[in-house]
Amino acid sequence: GLKHTLIISPPGRGKTTLLRDAARQISDIYEKTVAIADERGEIAACWMGIPQNNVGCRTDILDACPKTKAIPLLIRSMAPDVVIADEIGTNDAEVIEDAHAAGVKVFSSAHGANLTDIMKRPSVSALFAKRIFERYIILTSYGKMGINAVYDENFKSLSIEDHGN
Repeated sequence: GLKHTLIISPPGRGKTTLLRDAARQISDIYEKTVAIADERGEIAACWMGIPQNNVGCRTDILDACPKTKAIPLLIRSMAPDVVIADEIGTNDAEVIEDAHAAGVKVFSSAHGANLTDIMKRPSVSALFAKRIFERYIILTSYGKMGINAVYDENFKSLSIEDHGN
């Protein structure tokens, strides 16, 4: 089944693209309802309320709204199976915990080079301590874009077919 997932990489390595593709596939292939808290309009790229990027036919988007307000609104009004939010920051941990407690899967991203790097960030350290995420996907930091590593909720490395090298 779907796992609470955090995608980690430095800027410009494909986190948002991966979240966008996850939204589309979860919606269209797995037939789950998806809600995107698109604070900066980078995932769905809505124009006049219409997503310009394909994020799936079962996807609702709330753009130009802070994640701290968007995620609770989406959960209450759209009853999603999955909430997607890009670049979690300082004030986002509490609403992510609330989504987790409500039984809604969370797919998100954060800036960092690796797990050690990201665990030092005060904005997400509480999420690590509470084991909110069940999968951590580390994208390559340089060279060819791809997946460098995948870890489970206990930070144990999982085998992946292609490390993106």
